[in-house]
Amino acid sequence: MSAKELGPLAGKAVAITGAAAGLGAAYAHALAGLGAALTLADIDAEGVDRVADDIRAAGGRAVACHGDVGDWAFGAHLVATCTQAWGRIDALVNNAGVLIPARIEDATEAQVARMIRVNLMGTFACGQAAIAAMRAQAGGGVVINVASGSQAGDVALSGYGATKGAIASLTYAWAMECRGSAVRVNAISPLAATAMAAANASFMASQMADREIVYGVLPDPAVSAPLVCWLVSEAARDINGQVVRLAGRELSLVTHPQIARPILTGDWTFDSIGRAFDETLRATVRPLGLSIEKENQA
Repeated sequence: MSAKELGPLAGKAVAITGAAAGLGAAYAHALAGLGAALTLADIDAEGVDRVADDIRAAGGRAVACHGDVGDWAFGAHLVATCTQAWGRIDALVNNAGVLIPARIEDATEAQVARMIRVNLMGTFACGQAAIAAMRAQAGGGVVINVASGSQAGDVALSGYGATKGAIASLTYAWAMECRGSAVRVNAISPLAATAMAAANASFMASQMADREIVYGVLPDPAVSAPLVCWLVSEAARDINGQVVRLAGRELSLVTHPQIARPILTGDWTFDSIGRAFDETLRATVRPLGLSIEKENQA
């Protein structure tokens, strides 16, 4: 019996979208190395075939699935391909996405529509199909969506960040609907040197100028792969509805949207609201962009 057949993910059937390159390909190689059987999806047929071939050449198991996640019907096709190949679907890594940076005045309808169609609608369609299959099979499964630090807002990333904020929200909602079942839903917030990051390179200086968190050299996509592997594994069976961030050497949870303290009570008027900000709330206004929660912040 090979090491892969004895790995911690042996017997797991995992579907990955956007698997032809970058983070998706890194996740695929890492998951296969731990024993998972893979269904690799991408609109780049040649690229995803090459990744599947490389995994099989290394002794792993993988099949390719060609198509566009922005086509709603593709979600059902992906899940059917996985279950036909491996008998079930234990995990979906909803990795496919596009980033088209543009400042407010420069963004076009076509650009924003494409990001919504691929990033949000594609994530929703694939997740919906996967959760239905996981609920119907013994043992359930896990959906891993891909959020981003850009959901907190960034220069020239309003459209992209909006789709990623929506993905975080649907992760919370799906996790609540699946709570108490054998299906769990989480999201990751990775940081890596990818083609997507390169597309954003011209805006990096302005993005880093006025925010709390600043990054230098971006890590290789392989750095993020162990997090995906762990979330797929049984070791994470009690983790549900979380956004987990891995930025190089820094591992953390991204906080859920919460009502911030202090919470002031009263019968509010125009003037009393102004006094509340002058006396209390203005001092607790949150910083713009991705930031780190203060230790004494409730």
